[in-house]
Amino acid sequence: MKGILSALILFFVLLLQANYSESQILYNENFNYTAGDSLGAHGWVSFSGGSTNVLSVTTPGLTYTGYPGSGIGNAVTVNAPGQDAYTSLSAIDSSNSFYAAAMINVTSAQAGGLLMAFLPSTSTTFYSGRLHARLSGGNLGFGITKGAATDTTTAGIWTTANYSLNTTYFVVLKYTFVEGTGNDQVSLFVLSFTIPTTEPTPTVGPITYPSGDAFNLGRVALRQGTSARAPVLKIDGIRVTRSWSSILTSIVNQTSTIPDNFKLSQNYPNPFNPSTVISFTLPEAGLAVLKVYDYLGREVSSLINNSFSAGTYETKFDGSGLSSGVYFYRLDVTGSSGSNYSDSKKLILNK
Repeated sequence: MKGILSALILFFVLLLQANYSESQILYNENFNYTAGDSLGAHGWVSFSGGSTNVLSVTTPGLTYTGYPGSGIGNAVTVNAPGQDAYTSLSAIDSSNSFYAAAMINVTSAQAGGLLMAFLPSTSTTFYSGRLHARLSGGNLGFGITKGAATDTTTAGIWTTANYSLNTTYFVVLKYTFVEGTGNDQVSLFVLSFTIPTTEPTPTVGPITYPSGDAFNLGRVALRQGTSARAPVLKIDGIRVTRSWSSILTSIVNQTSTIPDNFKLSQNYPNPFNPSTVISFTLPEAGLAVLKVYDYLGREVSSLINNSFSAGTYETKFDGSGLSSGVYFYRLDVTGSSGSNYSDSKKLILNK
């Protein structure tokens, strides 16, 4: 009886952990579609600009070392003037923090223009947390505003560092609900090198001013603005989460539900350069650990160490920082029923 009770407790603990882990990622978009497809064909909703300069998938996609969305699929070119579009998040909330991460490469910019924003679940006009880009003195800058404020007011805060055109940066727009009226905060992180595993100090912000707090957040939007102000850029790898750590989770996609057996699949492509996809299946909820080792058995990468519900999952392994050679990846799973599964396979990095 005690063994059954222990198994039930473990099951519910793992189930809660799995639901918590998955609930942290509210949206994940790598634009892994055919170049030329409109975003409207893939769940985005046009709310302004009509059929002018329709937001569409363009090639190639962007890359940024250490980001799970790097090098997957294509990208979207944001221009001006033209269509604006939003997509809905998997959850609507009015508490804690929201993070919107993306890779951005700006080709040209002007005095300033909105390019990405959070929206409430029923609004297409109240840009709650907003990301801007501008060219000032020949230097690229990124800025944030909150609510109804514009980037021409003192409420807008711009980066002081000088960024460059035609360079891919990793940006994170953060919106934090704070109790009271006019207290919500917006922050911006702009990175050009390593992505830290813990949340760093914002590049700008947090800013707090009474331009109106969001009643909730439930959408993320791309905005093409006016021809006199908007930047021209590529954006890729948009991920909206409830925590900084979830930005870096290796899980790319849950591709199906409830398989029959545990399975670790052969990576594809193999040989590969510099990245490859590894998939695995779980017939029940459990704790999965996936690591990569060199031929001497030394750990070179820890890809996954999380609890998941039953399903088939994919994750990407990036070998950009490794030498050519033979490596091995190993999956260890502790299932909610007490079952254990381990398997390993060989992968070949050929630079």
